[in-house]
Amino acid sequence: MDVIDKLGNPDALTVKRLIAAATGDIADWLMERRNRRALPHRLEHCGYASVKNPDNKQGLWKLKDGQQNIYAKASLSPAEAIKIARGLT
Repeated sequence: MDVIDKLGNPDALTVKRLIAAATGDIADWLMERRNRRALPHRLEHCGYASVKNPDNKQGLWKLKDGQQNIYAKASLSPAEAIKIARGLT
């Protein structure tokens, strides 16, 4: 939650953006591949949910540095979350 606060509690974010803003032990934890499966659950506890891309079979979003998951505030409607996710692409 500290890293999300540092980012200003954005409506949507990516793991790469979290890693870029993190420092110290948190950055190390985020960069370890073995922790990737736990990350969606941790983000869920922070009020963020994965937003699936309706135009991609895998649900990933195409960003400048590759295909990624986007997480949006869980309080947003699905339509709002998709609109905000599209704004990141």
